[in-house]
Amino acid sequence: PYFISQLALPAAFPVHARSIAEHGDGFARAGKLISNGAYQLTSWELGSFIELTRNPYYWNNANTDIDRVRHHVTVEASAELYRYRAGELDITAVVPPEAYAQLARDRPDELRVAPFLGTYFYGFNLTGAKLRDNPKLRQALSMAIDRDVLTEKVTARGEKPAWGWVPPGVYNYESQRFSYADMPRAERHRMAQKLYREAGYGPENPLQIEVRYNTAETHERLALAVQSMWRDVLGFEATLINEEFRVLVANIHAMQLTEVFRLSWNGDYNDAYSFLSIFESGNPSNLTGYSNPEFDGLMQKAAEQVDAQSRRIYLEEAEREMLDDHPVVPLYFHVSKHLVNPRVRGWQDNVLDFHYSQHLSLRDSNDPE
Repeated sequence: PYFISQLALPAAFPVHARSIAEHGDGFARAGKLISNGAYQLTSWELGSFIELTRNPYYWNNANTDIDRVRHHVTVEASAELYRYRAGELDITAVVPPEAYAQLARDRPDELRVAPFLGTYFYGFNLTGAKLRDNPKLRQALSMAIDRDVLTEKVTARGEKPAWGWVPPGVYNYESQRFSYADMPRAERHRMAQKLYREAGYGPENPLQIEVRYNTAETHERLALAVQSMWRDVLGFEATLINEEFRVLVANIHAMQLTEVFRLSWNGDYNDAYSFLSIFESGNPSNLTGYSNPEFDGLMQKAAEQVDAQSRRIYLEEAEREMLDDHPVVPLYFHVSKHLVNPRVRGWQDNVLDFHYSQHLSLRDSNDPE
C-alpha cells in the first residue's frame, strides 16, 4: 500500500538518459538538468543557493503560482533566523532551539509546529547477556523514565512524550502504547522498583551500565535527565559516554561496546511498516539485535494481507508484541518546526514535512487579508 509513496523518494526519481550520456556527471548542472517537476534548475551557487523557475512543460504548470523559488544554504540555524527576521527568507528549514520559547511567544502565527514521523529513543544492545536475558530490567529502565518531564522541562520545544514506538498520525494506523502509559507516576515507579529487584539488582548490587550519545547539548541534557531519573527511582548511577556521531554510529553497528545508545528513527514514507520493520530478525536496520519469532510472524502475516484493515490489525499487534519486549525505550516523538511568513499561502502541515513550492502562493501586499 505504500509503494506509490515510495516513488516520491529520491531513489525513484526518473533521470533523462540522453542527458547523462551527453554530459556525464555534469547532467545535473543548471541549464543541463532535464526533470519532470514543476520547476527547472536555473542557477546553482555551491554553498550559497539553488534557484528554480517554473517549468513551462510541466503537465500542471497552469496551476503553479510562484514563478521563481530560491533555496538558500544556511549552516547555522541562528543565521537562518536572522535572515528570516530581516525579510530575506519567507520560510525557515528549522527553528533554533534557544529561540523557540521567544518565537512561540512573539510570533505564534508564524511558528508552525506539527507532528512528524520521527521517534527519539534509547536502544538496548541485545547481543549482550546483561540486557538480552533480562526483560524485567529493560522494562524497569523504561518505566522509571518520565517522558512528560523530558518534553516539558528538558526539550520544551513542542515534542510529544513517546509511550509507544510508532508516532501518531501514521496513515491507517492507531499508534500502540505501553501497558503502563496511563499509570500514575508513583505507581509506575513502584512497579519499576519491583521489576528492578526481580531482575537481580538493588542497593547491594546496583546496575552498572553505559549510555552512549553523540555530541550535542540536547542529547547531553536528556542523558543527564535520564541518569537522574534512574538514580532517583532505581538507585543506580549510569555512566554517560559522549561520542562524535560517526563514532557512535560505528559503535552501534559493531554491537560490541554499546549497552544503551541514543538515536532517532524517521519514517521515509507514511506507513507503520517503515517503523516496525527495523525490529524484524535480520533486518539491516535492526540496531538492537532484537529477535522475536512471534513478532516476525505477525509482520509476515501483515505483508501477506491484501485488505488494508487486516494488515493494520497485524501491524498493531506486532507493535504491542515488540513494546512488551522493550528492545528500545522511546522518549519522545519529533515535531517539525518552521517559521512561515504570513504572506505565504497554501502551507499545509503534514507528518512527512513535505512542502512543495508548486502548492504555495504569495499574497500580494494589496491583497485583502
